[in-house]
Amino acid sequence: MKKKRIRIYSSLTALTFLCASAFCACINTDTSVAAKTDQSRFYFHGAEKAAANKRTNFYIDTNNNLWAWDSVYPETPYIYDAFLPPTEPERIMKNIKEVVPTGMFNDLFYVLDTDNSLWELPTDMNPSIPKKKLLDDVAVTNMEHAITDNGDLYVWGDQTRYISGMVGLTKEEMKTPRCIVKQAVHTDLDTSTSFAIDQDGYLWSWGECQYGQLGQGESYIRSSSPTIIADHVAKFYRSHDRGEPTMYALKTDGTLWAWGYNQYGAVGNGTTETVSIPTKVLDHVKTFTCTACPSNGAFDTYTNAFALREDDSLWAWGYNDEGNLGNGTTESVLSPVKILDDVAEIETNVQMHTNLSFAIKKDGSLWGWGYNLYGQLCTGNTEPVLLPVKITDDVKDYSSVYATLYFVKQDNTLWGSGFNNSSFSNDQPELTPPVLLQENIDHIQIIDNTVFSFGTDGSLSICGYNDVVQINDGFDSPYEIDRRKILDNFSWIDGECGDIFAMTNDGKLMNFSIVAIYDGKVQPTEPAEIPLPLT
Repeated sequence: MKKKRIRIYSSLTALTFLCASAFCACINTDTSVAAKTDQSRFYFHGAEKAAANKRTNFYIDTNNNLWAWDSVYPETPYIYDAFLPPTEPERIMKNIKEVVPTGMFNDLFYVLDTDNSLWELPTDMNPSIPKKKLLDDVAVTNMEHAITDNGDLYVWGDQTRYISGMVGLTKEEMKTPRCIVKQAVHTDLDTSTSFAIDQDGYLWSWGECQYGQLGQGESYIRSSSPTIIADHVAKFYRSHDRGEPTMYALKTDGTLWAWGYNQYGAVGNGTTETVSIPTKVLDHVKTFTCTACPSNGAFDTYTNAFALREDDSLWAWGYNDEGNLGNGTTESVLSPVKILDDVAEIETNVQMHTNLSFAIKKDGSLWGWGYNLYGQLCTGNTEPVLLPVKITDDVKDYSSVYATLYFVKQDNTLWGSGFNNSSFSNDQPELTPPVLLQENIDHIQIIDNTVFSFGTDGSLSICGYNDVVQINDGFDSPYEIDRRKILDNFSWIDGECGDIFAMTNDGKLMNFSIVAIYDGKVQPTEPAEIPLPLT
């Protein structure tokens, strides 16, 4: 299925959902098969037990029974024959409509009952530990916070650290949900700076900051009560720097506002001074993205920002050491500058030393700029590209992973450029033109560092992998990948950390790993079927 999207990879919009993005949910008159092919009924890697080398996965059948099984990891990773099949699914609860994300290495998970009550359970499903009801009438829920039907925002756990009246709570007391904002519709919470948008468009903030990120008028503040900092807010974004983030709000009138850390001009107000209250940056904005860029390969990251305006012009500002803002320089940009017209969608790629930016124009042409160390931008060299250059025409899908660019053209051919160690057939960069990889490709999907191609005939193949893999001797060594077809007749894939789940159109859930080394290649283990229940 062709993906129609505006890419906003670096922003955290407020409202969070359980479901991963679905690719194809096939229409089927058999309700049991339709349930199994419905990706929204699955939650993979709900919690991880590091000591047990396993993760728990969940499935909800049409009768609202909750089933669970474990993905088991070998003590010796990357060895083809060491990977173990998953355990068989077991029914563990009735009357469940949703599983709630809890994050990795969490000793609890949460479920939403069919009566919309929220419950806490241990990940090991120990029957001697009773489940605990947290809330009734829940409408939206995520890690340690939930919004009820009447719009009350409740928090618990680490989310209580900076809330008035909750200082000094015991670990057990922190598990009790407490209402902090009324009529909330969107949230963006972490354990230091948290935000919520209510139904009237007011943006609330609370927590602790050092560079004005809370927007409450002071650079350093510990705010123990949610405070309104802006009105008429439609979306909220944060940059997720490893250091100090910059915050952004897109209002209903199309104005973009910013505040917070501003050493390299990420706020966009023409200065490098800390900004402690929301400040208007740009008018007529329809899409925005921000990202944290590595600083000359160092651990520190700094923010750059891109805004797509209503006239389809693309504007940029912030950190620009590798030229990834596309304005012709490598100097920080303190105020928004226009870099391209007639843009349909944008993406930034900031994985290790690959500060690149991409845009698809309305005519289907793919453009790129930034740190071109491996020739991903198809310029015929590996020099930085400081202004947008056209890479190719007629693009319907593209993805950038590590030091390689992949794109699918309208004629269903898959192309790639950049570093080829495992992605292609040799160890030299493909500079220009891009090398043709496969035909009859509908689209591609990246899970972690693996690139999967979706054939127009319903086939699934691997077409790329991160350029190095860790092996037992502790050194990074290059390997080619086995680009053979993995499955036919499939509808979607999901997973993480090399543990992949693939659903076929006839309702078979298959599991395989792609981090194994066998016969000198990175290649998938043989897919094993997970026996889901009939209902």
